[in-house]
Amino acid sequence: MRAGVLANERVIQFLNENFINTWVSNFELGRKPSVREYLAKRYAHESKSFDTTHPLAQAIKSGWHERSPVDCFVISPDFELKGKLALNKYLYSGHDWDGSRTRAENYRLFLIEALEGKYPGFSADNSFAYLLGEEENIPEQESPFRPFLTGLEVVLNPMQPMLEVLDVIRTLEVGYQESTIVTIDATAFEKGGILTIDIRVGSAELAGSFYFYDSDIEFPTERGQRYDTSIANATDVPPNGTAQITYPFYRGQVFKLAIASSELMEKKEHVNAFQARISVAES
Repeated sequence: MRAGVLANERVIQFLNENFINTWVSNFELGRKPSVREYLAKRYAHESKSFDTTHPLAQAIKSGWHERSPVDCFVISPDFELKGKLALNKYLYSGHDWDGSRTRAENYRLFLIEALEGKYPGFSADNSFAYLLGEEENIPEQESPFRPFLTGLEVVLNPMQPMLEVLDVIRTLEVGYQESTIVTIDATAFEKGGILTIDIRVGSAELAGSFYFYDSDIEFPTERGQRYDTSIANATDVPPNGTAQITYPFYRGQVFKLAIASSELMEKKEHVNAFQARISVAES
């Protein structure tokens, strides 16, 4: 949800004044049994792993919503869950279709009511009581939600050769912009290296395509051109799927990674999460 409302200065100011804000990957928390088995093997020979017994992890897991790729939680310093929003249900439940509040204003109201102890997402005594219903029908009308194109920048250097990005994939129906752009700055590697992007897509029914470009190219709107103009790509990565992009470069430079939804028809979910681990091995 945050990726769609942070263009609003009031929301940014309110978050900075009242919260410590972060993303947490559902995958690393072992949301599904199959994932937990994979994680056990992955960390079997490593000294570090994600502590899913920590009270913060337990609070997050207690608020998970079935089939939701992105959940928003407000958690107190003593790890009490004060509010929760399942992104897809929030966006498409029909709340405030008359336009009396913008999506950014709704999100800010969710944060305020969580701080006031009204437990949005849990209790009916707040502005988000509609989230408690089990109705799954999506209104057949144009969404007023217009997410901005996310501007993410990853700066890598020999001291920090790996970083992770966690964000969302959206279909075009959700708004005017359907793509997320990640700028990858590898100029510190003067002699080049091998850039690797390990990709994982969330569990919602929306696949993602990942296109890797030189920094000076504009992201094409036509699907075929996206493929043809990319210097590397991983297309149609399915829900819960993984992929890898590897690209050798011979001087320090800047790249762009564009993430867009795949052309899947008749899918209910219009948003999914993705995780990209971006690293450079020096030549």
